[in-house]
Amino acid sequence: MAEHAADYEWRGEGDEAEVILYAPDDSAFERALRAARLPGVESPVYAAASPEGFGWAAASTTHVAPDLLSPPLRGLLLVAGTRSENLDVPPQELMQSILRELPEAGARLPSLNESGVGRLCESGARAAAEDGLIEEEDLPLLDVRSGDPDAVGRRALAAGPREWEGGVEPDLRLVTEILDTEGAESLGLEEGVIALVVRVDAGDLGRLALAAHRERMLSRARSGDFGAAHELPTAPAGSGEAEDLVAALNAAANFADVRAARALWMLRRVLGGAAGGLDIRAAWRTGGIEDRDGLMVHRRGLALAEDGHVLVCGSYAAAGTGNMWSSAPPFGIPGEEDRWPWEEAGLLERLTMLDPPEG
Repeated sequence: MAEHAADYEWRGEGDEAEVILYAPDDSAFERALRAARLPGVESPVYAAASPEGFGWAAASTTHVAPDLLSPPLRGLLLVAGTRSENLDVPPQELMQSILRELPEAGARLPSLNESGVGRLCESGARAAAEDGLIEEEDLPLLDVRSGDPDAVGRRALAAGPREWEGGVEPDLRLVTEILDTEGAESLGLEEGVIALVVRVDAGDLGRLALAAHRERMLSRARSGDFGAAHELPTAPAGSGEAEDLVAALNAAANFADVRAARALWMLRRVLGGAAGGLDIRAAWRTGGIEDRDGLMVHRRGLALAEDGHVLVCGSYAAAGTGNMWSSAPPFGIPGEEDRWPWEEAGLLERLTMLDPPEG
């Protein structure tokens, strides 16, 4: 039973930890209870829910659980060097043109074999810079994680070349209102500027790798080695199974980063000089697992968001507050009378409005 603690905040007891849900109502509370069963869980488990999405962040001092996280996804906020009124075509026509021309731009890039996939899983954005997909100055926003291609598994690596060729559908936005002048200036955002939001995951490579490690842990649980419940396969932190899971997820995160870099290369070629250039102004990761000072933080559908870290959430560019184990929802929720629930709940602070072009 969840108790209404504050506006958009619900609290209740799970099996091993308190659950704090941020949402318009408590309808998603039961879904978050599963994360409270994580062995060694630190209270509370944080969750967020809206009509657009759902996610949680659960931290354990002792165990990892693949069922409690989602495969890594990279989000990018790309900002053009011109305003919408300087375009030769309306923004909505520009978007249609981008979607038509992206496949041809992608065809200019060389194909990838399994060995190449392994290199990207290991080196991430550094490999993208070496291949000329991104500039050296883009690297600080696309931090490389310590990934091991061997931990990904042969079946997942075999899916990499197909995912590399996959398409991407950017989301074109216009900056329609500045809500935080200083924060907007730091991102180079002003009213009328064109922005593109790109979200790219590792595709089947990430999903297959995660599934394989789940089965490995489940097999150990069935044998009684870990003493874990079959319903929630886990492995002790520091075990070979746990370390391999983290290495595989890091490799998938690196692969998603290079897929995002590929999308950026394609968009820069398609837009050419018409948009006055295209720069990465914010980058965020969703899902995965992270060791934070001995706490294994599992994120399912939530983004890593340190204090001041920028991401796109619904119709806003927003900065994280560092709450919820430094997590934040990358999905929106409607507001009322200029109130934004995620801001009211202390999860994110709005910087600018990013609206789709009319029509």
